[in-house]
Amino acid sequence: MENQIKTNKALKGLRQLAILAAVSIAFAFMACESQMTGLDETRGSDPKILAPGSQIFVDYEQQASFPGGEQALLDFLDQNVRYPDGYEGCAQGRVVVTFTINYDGNVINPKVTRSLDKPLDDEALRVVRLMPKWIPAKENGKCKRVKYTLPIPFKLK
Repeated sequence: MENQIKTNKALKGLRQLAILAAVSIAFAFMACESQMTGLDETRGSDPKILAPGSQIFVDYEQQASFPGGEQALLDFLDQNVRYPDGYEGCAQGRVVVTFTINYDGNVINPKVTRSLDKPLDDEALRVVRLMPKWIPAKENGKCKRVKYTLPIPFKLK
């Protein structure tokens, strides 16, 4: 019984380490982006038709962050990501979700950018929609909209 408890704790630690690595890769990817883009989810990607102030920044002084930091994000994912009923053991991997963190920190327009399977994609979107407000990104002291890419792992337990 004691060995099983130790094994479960070790597996949980490994899972958190894998999630931390995935989130770190996402942060590194975002840090490599170095230009402002003219994307607007409601009008397409042509910068000529953007409404004033609707740009989404990818280069900013202070990046958006989950309240409580990276570890709080990992804990949130660990506590909220669930296999759909009757679906455990059918697939594992990660779903990548891209969303916008708005001026006020709200998560908007989540979209699956790397699919695993429809029920798992839906679960990843459900979890992203559950997220509390983020601390928004800032540029020159002003809050900015930013794109964020988050890998959400699904692993057999």
